[in-house]
Amino acid sequence: MIATCYGGRNRKCAEAFAKEGKTWEQLEDELLGGQKLQGPSTCISLHAAMTARGLTGDFPLFETIYAISTGARPASDIVDQAHTYY
Repeated sequence: MIATCYGGRNRKCAEAFAKEGKTWEQLEDELLGGQKLQGPSTCISLHAAMTARGLTGDFPLFETIYAISTGARPASDIVDQAHTYY
């Protein structure tokens, strides 16, 4: 968990996503040399499952992460979300 949060490819690309505004596909091509991210696709799949079960309102932090990862909200919203709930 610590390695993933501080040095994994999902973290590396998430930082670039927030700073550069490129798509996940662009970042995979530029930063990963053929490797693929698991984070964005997992986030989309989990959101679909949560939506189908009516659970999205129970997980506001995840909802913010999903909205940011799909480009619906700016990355800076994660700070506001953390201050609101934690």
